[in-house]
Amino acid sequence: MKELTLHPGGTLEYVQWVQDEDAEEGAYVPVDVSNSAAAYAMEPVRFVGEICVRDIFALLERNPVLVEMFRRLHSAAYLQEARHGHAVPYTGEYDPEGIEYLELFHDWELDPQTNALDGTHRLWVCGVGYELRDDVLEDGHLRYAKGTRIRWAVTYSPLPQIINLPLRVNPDANVTGSRDVTQTLHAFQVPNPTLLQVIHAVLWELSWAGSPQQTEEFVALLRAADDDANAAEPVPADEFIRMLGRTQEG
Repeated sequence: MKELTLHPGGTLEYVQWVQDEDAEEGAYVPVDVSNSAAAYAMEPVRFVGEICVRDIFALLERNPVLVEMFRRLHSAAYLQEARHGHAVPYTGEYDPEGIEYLELFHDWELDPQTNALDGTHRLWVCGVGYELRDDVLEDGHLRYAKGTRIRWAVTYSPLPQIINLPLRVNPDANVTGSRDVTQTLHAFQVPNPTLLQVIHAVLWELSWAGSPQQTEEFVALLRAADDDANAAEPVPADEFIRMLGRTQEG
């Protein structure tokens, strides 16, 4: 069966049928296509082993064509930052305020007037915390219950802070109403995303505010609007929304 797989280190393999004319037989054989990834950009890709953000940049390093394809998302600037090597190590040790992995997930909305689905072409990224071993209280009130996971916004986190985090694909796609995103209308299982969707999701999340320098400047703006804000660190998703609101009020 033909299949595209991404391996640790940014190695990309395509399993294809190879016919042995002399033996009059054939077999599916994995071929290393790491240096020609653009030719397979629209193929669904499956992760093999633990893939992290660094592996995406290792693939970009080998494929200048992909860097050019994503230049609107400041791909060259983020690739340069990935080369520096000053990255936070990933230990995988339990931390109630830490991120266990980054999730690539679908977010589809249904327009009730046109019956059209929006958002099916892309993936989003968020941090998923460790399963909590105890309740998390804030001002004496329960904020996160034991056994749940905190979802973290990583939108303005510097690349060195998240580059070693594992990436995992959530195959579940929940369809919400465009007027009420809290209501799930349908739920689907989605096959593996394309390689293009995976790369786009990572770069899109990093470049919300622009290049690394522009992002740093925007984080300073957030801090000026809210003394408690620390957008350069992952923050709970609900806190992130509050921070953006403070910035708009300013």
